[in-house]
Amino acid sequence: MKKVFNVVIVGAREEEYRILETGLESARFETSLSISRAEVSAMQRLSGQTDLMIYCQGEEESEQCHVPVFVNKTIFVTSCYGRGILLEAFKKGAAYVLFRPLFRAELLPAIRNVLFFSKKYREANLTDASVLSFLRDVADGGAPVLEPLPSPFKPTGHFYPDVLKITGELENEEAYLEALAERGFFTKQLKNRVRLCEMCESYQINYREVCPACSSIDIVKGQMVHHFPCGHVDSIESFRQGADLVCPKCEETLRHIGIDYEKPTDYFKCAQCQTIVPEPVVELECLVCGLVCRPDETVEKNIYAYEMTQHAWEAVRSGQIKGVDLGTLLYDHHTNLYNKQFFEHELKRELIRTKRYHAPFTLILARIEKIEEIRKNHPDRLAWYVNNLFKALSQGLRELDTTCVWDAQTLGLILAETDFDGAVVVVNRIHEAIQKLEYLFDICRPEVSFSVVQGDASHQTVDDLIALAMADLADG
Repeated sequence: MKKVFNVVIVGAREEEYRILETGLESARFETSLSISRAEVSAMQRLSGQTDLMIYCQGEEESEQCHVPVFVNKTIFVTSCYGRGILLEAFKKGAAYVLFRPLFRAELLPAIRNVLFFSKKYREANLTDASVLSFLRDVADGGAPVLEPLPSPFKPTGHFYPDVLKITGELENEEAYLEALAERGFFTKQLKNRVRLCEMCESYQINYREVCPACSSIDIVKGQMVHHFPCGHVDSIESFRQGADLVCPKCEETLRHIGIDYEKPTDYFKCAQCQTIVPEPVVELECLVCGLVCRPDETVEKNIYAYEMTQHAWEAVRSGQIKGVDLGTLLYDHHTNLYNKQFFEHELKRELIRTKRYHAPFTLILARIEKIEEIRKNHPDRLAWYVNNLFKALSQGLRELDTTCVWDAQTLGLILAETDFDGAVVVVNRIHEAIQKLEYLFDICRPEVSFSVVQGDASHQTVDDLIALAMADLADG
C-alpha cells in the first residue's frame, strides 16, 4: 500500500499554485501526494501536520530578500536573486531553494531530493513482505553484489542499476540498502568516497584556488628566476625585456639556463592585493546552497557495494523473514572468527575511544603467503590449510582482542589497550607459534607477513586506518 504524503503549498498566487499542483499531480512517484493550499499566517500551525511545505515568497518579501524561519522540510520559492539568499535560506531551515520562474524539470528533482529521502518514505518500503520480495528479485537477478555507478541526478552522485531494474524507480535506494544492511540482509564493501556540503549535503561542490590574504580567485601562476652571478631572485616578468631575459639588478643578459640562471620554483600572484605566495589556498563553494568552506569542513560520505548475507539467502529459501541470528551475522562459522563487518564496527569504537580517552589500540593484518603455490599443488587442501592457520594465529589472544577473516588469505586483529611496542611482542609470539605447526609443513611451511598500525587521533576515520595498514602490508 502506498504511503500518502501531505504537501502544503503556502503563500502561492493562483497561477503559481496551479503550476505547482499540476506539476506534482503529473509526477509518477512511487507514493501518493495529498496537495493542499494555505496562507502564510498558517505556516507555523501546519508545521507538525505536513511532510513537505512549499513556501512561495511574496513579491514584497522578495524585494527585501526576507527569509522566514522554517520548521518543516520546506522548498523555498523566491524571486530574490541576491548573492546571499541561498545561504540565508538554508541557514533558516530550507531544504531546497527554487528561483522563479518555476519549471517542472527543476521542481520534481527538488521533491525527490527533499521528500523521498525522509524516514517515513524509507519505512514504507521496509515491511517484511516488501523486503522479502526485494530479496527474491535480487537473488533471481543473478548479481551477487549490488554495485554503485556514478549518476549526476542522485544526492550522492551514485545509484545502483541492479536496484533500478527491480524497483523501476526507488528514490531513496541508498538509504534503503543501508537500512537492509542494518537488519543483517547485506554486508557492505567500500567502493567510493564523496565530499558533501555540510550545510545542504549536496555533492555539487566547486573546488577553487584563492589568495590566502584576500580570498580573491584572481590569481596568476608564474615562475621565479635566480640569476647566478649577482644572486638576484625575482619573477620572470621582471627579467623579461622583449625577447630577452635581462637581470634588473646587474643588467646582464641571461643566455643559458643552468649556467647563467635557473628557475627554482613557481609562485602565485594575486591581481587584487598583489600578494605573492608559493601555494594558494583551496576553498570550496557549494553550488546548491552557496556555502563557502575549507575542504576539511565538508562531510565525508562512503559509497558501498552491498552483498546478500546468509540471513538474506535463508529468508529467500524459506519464504519468510525470521529473527536475526546474531551468530550468523557476527561470526564466520568456518573459522569461528568475527566477520569483517563486525570487525570494522569494533575498529570504529576503538577509534572513538582512543580520541576521547587516549586509550591505545593496535590494528594488525596477518597475510598468509604462497597461497597461489598451495592452490596449484594442493587445491583440495587449501581451505583446510588456511582455516588451520587462521585458528593458530588467533590462539592465545585475550578476550579483549577481536579477530576476523579480513579476506581469503588475511586475518585481522584488534589489540585493545595495546600500543605499537606491545603489538610487536604479540606479532613475535604469533610468528614463533606458527613455526611449530609441523603438521602443515607437508603442504607448505607457513609464511605470514604482518602489518602493525597503532590507532590514534590523527586517523580521521576507520578507512584511513585500514588504508594505512593495507599500504604497510603491500610494502612488506
